[in-house]
Parts: sequence; structure tokens; C-alpha cells
Amino acid sequence: MFKKKFPTMFVLVALVLASACSQLGGQPAANGTDQGSTLSIETQVAVMVASTLTAQADQAGAGAATRSALATSTPEFTFTPSLTPSETYTLTPAFPMVTVSVNINCRTGPTTAYDLLGVLQVGEQAEVVGRSSLSDSIIIRLPSNTAITCWLWTKYATLSGDISGLPLIPIPPTPTPRFTATPPVTFNVSYVSTDFCAGSYRIKFKITNTGSLTLESDKVTVTDQNTSVTKTTTQDNFPYYSSACATAADLNLEAGEVGYTTSDGFADDPAGHAMSATLRVCSQNGMAGTCQEKTLTFTP
Repeated sequence: MFKKKFPTMFVLVALVLASACSQLGGQPAANGTDQGSTLSIETQVAVMVASTLTAQADQAGAGAATRSALATSTPEFTFTPSLTPSETYTLTPAFPMVTVSVNINCRTGPTTAYDLLGVLQVGEQAEVVGRSSLSDSIIIRLPSNTAITCWLWTKYATLSGDISGLPLIPIPPTPTPRFTATPPVTFNVSYVSTDFCAGSYRIKFKITNTGSLTLESDKVTVTDQNTSVTKTTTQDNFPYYSSACATAADLNLEAGEVGYTTSDGFADDPAGHAMSATLRVCSQNGMAGTCQEKTLTFTP
């Protein structure tokens, strides 16, 4: 490319010089100036034009050479795809969750002393909302009613997720035990007969259990008002003497059952005497449990 440009420049310079010479030979100076001076000026102009063209050619050649060098020296980059498999991510639940292998009660606190609020059943997932200072309890949101939070025993539970960032829930105060009224002992008593057996007189009474508690013990106190003699006996059954003077006993009197009990023996026949008796009946042996006492008067 440079070899083609240099001859062209020389031709241009020659044409300029020839033009200058022809103008000097064919035209006289109109203003009377010296032709030698005119020729010198035009020659200088031709030389300046030639120098300018040569400089422009050199600059163009240098630019082309630079571009050629850059094109030759610029490295080529080749993209090689990576065959390393991308990392696999495991989906982590937004909140810790819990499942159970058996149905577990969920309460207002960590023990059975607290009220029952619901049940976390097998196959259900519950959100864990709190942890406890006890290692075997957590606080969850009940799936059947998510407005309720309750304490869950973790023996049969499986946790998923990290609970270390959950709030530590203080153990609620133990609820005051609810008072359950014990049903009273109720019974009816009546004088039956005076039986003479083994050299003494014993007073027999009939007892009917009118309550719901079983009667297991009794105490019989009988006073002969005429002689001021009192006989007392206590037993963990309801014994009496049959007409043949054989001792019989009802061990316990269930609700609605009828039984008998007998006083200790009097040496004198109390027939026609004013008698008073107090019978105390209890729901446990040893005159323990719930008891009731009744007093009656009678004349054998």
C-alpha cells in the first residue's frame, strides 16, 4: 500500500513545479515586479505542498502499521464451559416444624397438672413457636386451631428446623387444683330386734345405704337409759347375730344395699327400757374416709 502512495506524491509535486514554470514563462509580471522573485515564491509553495503531502502519507502509513500490529498482537479468548455440577440446595422450612409418632396431648403447661387444649395427631405438622427450659417440652401452634399455642411433650416428637433462635417461654404457674366435692355418705338406720346369744343381749340394727359411696366400717354406741349402761363396738364390716345365734357379716354395703349391724352385749335384758343408739358409718376401713352419724331412740 505504501509503494503505491509514494509515486503518486512525486507525480503531484512534478505537476505543481511544471505549472509554476509555465506560468513564469508565458505571463509577464503585470505589476513590474521581478520574475525571479515570483518564481522563488511559487517554488517555495510547491515545496511546502510536497512536504505536507509527504507528512500526511507518513502519518497514514504509521496509523495503518499500528492497526496492523494491534490486530496481530491482540490475543483471542476462547470460552470453555465448566463441567462442574452446580450446587444443590435443600429447601428449608420458614419455621421449625414438629411431627409425632403417637397422638400427644397439648396443654397449657408442661405436665398433666395443666389443662388440656388439644391433641397433635399422627400425620399432622405443627409450627414450633417457642422453647422451654425443660428439655422434653416445646411450645407449638395447634394445627386444628392455629390461634391456640400449647405445650407439647417431645418424647415421641420429630423436629425439623432450628429452634435455638426461638424465644424461651417461661413455665406457667401450676394451676390451683380444682375442688371436687366428695359425695356424702347417706344411710337409713332402724331398730330391728334384741337377740339373746351366748349369755348376753345384743341390739340389732338395719342399715340401708342410700348414697353412692360404699360403706366399709361402722361404730355402734347403745345406752340403756334405765341403767345408764353404755356398750360400744367398732368393726370393719357389718356383723350381726342370726336367730340361731350364729355370727354373720356383710363385709361392705354397696350403694342401695341393705345390711345389719349389732351392738355389744348387755348383761341385763333391756326389754321395756328406754334406749338410745348412735351409729357412725364410714366409706373406708378403720372409720376413715367420708362418714356420717345418726342417732335414734327406741324401746325394745
